[in-house]
Amino acid sequence: MNSFFVNLPTWPIIRTLGVASYVMIALGICLGILYSFPQWSRESKADIYKLHSFLTISGTAVGLLHGVFTVIDTYMPFSWMELLVPFAAQNHPVLNGLGILAAYGMLIVILTTDLRNKLKKKLWFLIHLSSYPIFVMAFLHGYLLGTDTQLPAIRLVYIVSAVAVLLLTIARAFVRRSAPKKSKAQAGSRGANIGR
Repeated sequence: MNSFFVNLPTWPIIRTLGVASYVMIALGICLGILYSFPQWSRESKADIYKLHSFLTISGTAVGLLHGVFTVIDTYMPFSWMELLVPFAAQNHPVLNGLGILAAYGMLIVILTTDLRNKLKKKLWFLIHLSSYPIFVMAFLHGYLLGTDTQLPAIRLVYIVSAVAVLLLTIARAFVRRSAPKKSKAQAGSRGANIGR
């Protein structure tokens, strides 16, 4: 059994899982921002919410698998302590620490979303806003540490995703500022209902 894991091409698997996790989480965050735009129909918002949840949860799961494979890797193996404790890694402690913090952050956001009906709305919203610094940490971890960032196509994926999150955030702020107060209240009510 041990030989099976030892003979796995762990290094390419780690790289692939890392990029896949980042892309899914970035798309999930983009959909989460789009969800709050007021022009969607109730049915469209429900579909966006489902896809947003699927991508963020799946992306987090793939990211956790990405971390586990670093422990069984023979090229640059991590200890469990290096994997679980932020900034404890001997290799690139800061950049690896940011990736670990991003993983913990995503787990907190996902778990508190499942408990949103038991939390105060403001508290849940503040926790959910932490998705932005989590995304920044995931971006820095992947872009600056990932071996595949040397490839122009992968580098473009990172840059386009970061620009997309930034532009959508600016657009949402502009739309929310321009929207009448009554519409914002109705949108908030509809959003809360979909999560139930």
